[in-house]
Amino acid sequence: MSGPDRTKTRRARASHPTRHGAGRGRGKPKVRRERTPTINRSGSLDVLARSGSTRPPRETAAPRGYEPAPRPLHLVWVGWEFPPNHTGGLGVHSFEMVRELTRLGHRVTFLTPFSGPFTPVAGVTFRHPGEPTAGAAPQYPAAYWSGELPGSPFADSIDGYNAWIGGLTDLGPVDVIHVHDWFGTVGARALAERLGRPLVMTVHSTEYDRSLGHPWDHILNREQIGISAAVRVIAVSRHLRQQLIERYRADPLRVRVIYNAVRPTERLERIDASKRFVLYVGRLAAMKGVDTFLRAAARIAEQFPDVLFVIAGEGPEYARLIHLATRLEIGDRVMFLGKVSDEEREVLLLGASVFVLPSVVEPFGIAALEAMAAGVPTILSKTSGVAEISSSSFRVDFWDVDEFASRIAELLEYPTLRVAMGEQGRWEALREGWPERARQTVSVYLEAMRAEGIEP
Repeated sequence: MSGPDRTKTRRARASHPTRHGAGRGRGKPKVRRERTPTINRSGSLDVLARSGSTRPPRETAAPRGYEPAPRPLHLVWVGWEFPPNHTGGLGVHSFEMVRELTRLGHRVTFLTPFSGPFTPVAGVTFRHPGEPTAGAAPQYPAAYWSGELPGSPFADSIDGYNAWIGGLTDLGPVDVIHVHDWFGTVGARALAERLGRPLVMTVHSTEYDRSLGHPWDHILNREQIGISAAVRVIAVSRHLRQQLIERYRADPLRVRVIYNAVRPTERLERIDASKRFVLYVGRLAAMKGVDTFLRAAARIAEQFPDVLFVIAGEGPEYARLIHLATRLEIGDRVMFLGKVSDEEREVLLLGASVFVLPSVVEPFGIAALEAMAAGVPTILSKTSGVAEISSSSFRVDFWDVDEFASRIAELLEYPTLRVAMGEQGRWEALREGWPERARQTVSVYLEAMRAEGIEP
């Protein structure tokens, strides 16, 4: 290789600190360890002090290529959960998207089985079965529910919600019906057919993903109904789009990919602490692969005695994971915080030395994108949707415990690598946000309307 070519190669390697083997073979840099929050053994957060903050970049104007609507649209969203009461990414997505859609001048009627309270959003009207409440409200499960409902058959409650959706007659002029996941597909299809309006469906995950390949037919059938009836289908990653085409026979010409986003925060600050910690935030479900996180922690715990391994979230795997930590003899190094508030979640993300998303299946992974936005170096499973938009994170096969352990150790060992990956990840996470996602979605609405012969 000639001299100029070798120079280019060295420069390329220097500009990509996240490539395989980055940081290996070098002496430990003499860089002061960053300060982080203290998490006491009861699971509460003790903020001791704060140092200088770094402001995120301002949101930019709409990128070229997004088609704006020629007039305000009335959008009927068929959803499920909505803040402040939500259990995962679906609620976050709903809140952020309707807020941006209404900022663009559109009006949203949000249908949900729950009676609230709802975080108010100007331009959004919330509707639910039993309005105004007369007697006991129907019982519905959380979006990421697992198991039977005591005294209330699950299928019956879903059928009741869909019947209510399909029978609504007082919505006024409607432009698009937009259903999210499988919960309301039957009712949304009936409503769209009766009103003669296009149906758009966003798929956030599939029953194949949630069940690790053992789908419940009741849910699978409802997913298929929505995907088949929708004029346009939105998937939150390319991997999910391909699954819809292969397993649900979705027409490739009708499926669009719109990623999730995060919102810049004004609290990007580092916090004093006596210990570093490696963080997982999310549901404790089999598809999340948290057992891989624990097994990786067990391999390096002795090497890093000043490091805690923090798991924030709740779910059906909670008890099994606690027993696994004990069996791996790291029970005193792992902290299970359970469900955390939004403020606690933010402090955790801002204070972590490393964030790990070890999911077996992860259609997107908002928590990882939030960690990147906070400047935390992130290790992702290759099967996650967020890996599609991140070149700054380590990407690992979900089953490779040794590689997860190696990557965590590498980031803990080299502060300069953590800083470089954190800064690059932050830029990637914030370069496009919810405003851009809302504009992309409006473009899909206009496509759907024209496909049905309706001029916007």
